[in-house]
Amino acid sequence: MTTTSTALRALLTTETSSALPRVSTAQLLSAPENADLQAIWTVPPADPAVFAGKRIAVFATDGVEEIELTTVLHYFKVRGAMVDLIAPRKPSFPAFIGLQIPDVRETHILTIHYIETAGWIAFDKTADSAKAEDYDAFIVPGGAWNPDALRSDRQIRAMLQQGVEAGKVVAAICHGPWVLSDAGLLKGRKATAWWSTQPDLEGAGATFVDAPVVVDGTVVTSRAPHDLAPFVQAIGKLLNV
Repeated sequence: MTTTSTALRALLTTETSSALPRVSTAQLLSAPENADLQAIWTVPPADPAVFAGKRIAVFATDGVEEIELTTVLHYFKVRGAMVDLIAPRKPSFPAFIGLQIPDVRETHILTIHYIETAGWIAFDKTADSAKAEDYDAFIVPGGAWNPDALRSDRQIRAMLQQGVEAGKVVAAICHGPWVLSDAGLLKGRKATAWWSTQPDLEGAGATFVDAPVVVDGTVVTSRAPHDLAPFVQAIGKLLNV
């Protein structure tokens, strides 16, 4: 069994029957309209070293959309890039708020299928231990809860700002562009995102474009899980410029 098919099997094992609204990975990958996305998971790359020497930071926390996170990680890892999944440290809250965070959050973040919880995935570094200068690209996947938490993280916003200032690739998909807008990175740029966030992006000074992927300089944005193939391909193209 190839590494690609092993990764796909691992992804599909997180999907069980559910009465909750969710994104079905199996349905998404089997839809004819998503053949390019299916190929990312089923066809070995023509050049498994195309991104050798490139270092990519993926920022995510609890509530990240699983297929968006795993596709980004898989696409670049099987093509030779060194990829770090970077998350904020486990948060703590006063008792009166009532929020309880399990101990596993010290080393893992919780993924979702839209509303349904999916599973825990280990991260490589905490945001306070990562340095922007160590990376060639920065990627923010979506899932509404995930970017809503990341947009208030000062350290992650700062690394994204440093990335843009250094001319590095900065990318976000679905609700992920929320984080870019709150970091002040979309003002005067064309961008796209999950459709309901259009007023937020426009309020941050962006020109919203309803397209699968929008590239403005070194900033890449996309709308939704079914746009993952053009999203990662656009990032890859900029990495090899």
